[in-house]
Amino acid sequence: MQNEFDETKWTLGYEDEDHKKEIIDKATSTAELSKRWKNFERDVTSDPFYHSKRGRIEKLRDTSFKGYWRYSKDPIRVVYYPEGSTKTVYPLDVGTATDIRYKKKSSK
Repeated sequence: MQNEFDETKWTLGYEDEDHKKEIIDKATSTAELSKRWKNFERDVTSDPFYHSKRGRIEKLRDTSFKGYWRYSKDPIRVVYYPEGSTKTVYPLDVGTATDIRYKKKSSK
């Protein structure tokens, strides 16, 4: 039974089952990513806005990612959107430092 006074617990949410499968498949594509995914789940369900290790959780500054946050623990990067009203964290993309979408530059 969940403590009714536990105000700090967040949950992970997904748009739909296809999106959930896509995210989980990326997050568990290697043993190292899978291990770090568990760290991500634990850390952002505790507090999606803060981590005691500097740089682990940061708000993305690019205007095209307004309201999005990034979790980083080598080699994993996760872009997510925390929704305060429902205390739900929506992972949007998972990857490594070289293939995560928010870091990819346009070819223009």
